[in-house]
Amino acid sequence: MKSKFDMDEKAVLDKLNEAFRIRAIELQFIPLGDSAYSYLLHCDGGDRYYVKLFDLNNDHQRRGAQKLDYYLPLTSRLYHSGAFQQLTWPIRTASGDFTVTLCNCTIVLFHYIAGATLADAYPIALETVSSIARLTARLHRIKPPTPSLDDIIALPTESFDISFIPTLEICLELLASRGHRDDPIVQSLQAALLPRREQLREMLDLMQQLRAEALQDSRAMVLCHGDMWGGNLILGETGELNLIDWESVLIAPIEFDLMGYIGEEFGTYLSAYEQELRHAIHINTDVLRFYCYRHHLRNLTNWLQNLLVRSMSPEQRANDLDMILHHCMDRWDSIEPLIHAVELFLQDRK
Repeated sequence: MKSKFDMDEKAVLDKLNEAFRIRAIELQFIPLGDSAYSYLLHCDGGDRYYVKLFDLNNDHQRRGAQKLDYYLPLTSRLYHSGAFQQLTWPIRTASGDFTVTLCNCTIVLFHYIAGATLADAYPIALETVSSIARLTARLHRIKPPTPSLDDIIALPTESFDISFIPTLEICLELLASRGHRDDPIVQSLQAALLPRREQLREMLDLMQQLRAEALQDSRAMVLCHGDMWGGNLILGETGELNLIDWESVLIAPIEFDLMGYIGEEFGTYLSAYEQELRHAIHINTDVLRFYCYRHHLRNLTNWLQNLLVRSMSPEQRANDLDMILHHCMDRWDSIEPLIHAVELFLQDRK
């Protein structure tokens, strides 16, 4: 989020101090992401924590908060069992809970990892791409924890969900039916998106066809992070990569975590990934293609809702328009060439 959550910060600090038995003195807002509000929590004595705050009045963040029930116990067990420690893990309250609730929000306290994300590191250096691939392979090797143990809840399994389509269609109708003469952001969106509705319809049809084919894929699924872009990777002060923001964790095909690395770096990524696994893998390029289309279309749906339906700050609306224009629509035409390049690479190495 680009703007602070409207709240009584002193009341939040008091709540955190009471629940976690800490001495918090300041919440420093971090303008990052859109699934929750992010803060760096400073405590007396120099201790620091990463805080995520979910606004339960926002339907998108409310759905994100519902995922806490399974991914917080998972990441806690992964870390404390030693199975996978290159991550940020949740801190329990004095009563053993992973979350606290205050008025209309849910708050989570995480272990703080000092370092910098790779959000602004694009194009990512090939050496770092190899490190990301090895980290991904180590995650994919892990057998998901058994739900019957402690408070572990069964993780969702990939169903190739596309239930956002009706919402996207409603947003497109809203966009086309309104003048929005007093809203320059929406006017800019109309000028850019409405002329491409036919292309958008073709993408939706193709995605549904690819989903039907993906459901027939009988390969074993693995534990996937689900959102391994640079902003969710922190290069720690010791030089080690760490994964944050596990909201998209899923038992899914390996392609779910590979789709962000199918450009010129794909060969480097695949080589490091297979070296870590110590065996070659089979990549279903149609599953990869499905994930690429779904990624862009689902993101588009959320940003359209922010601009047309939800009440958002001017800073957030400007950001969301920029995301649609320069991190979504401008990438549609590159999906097929990128997938084709992957197919050629895979054919050449046979």
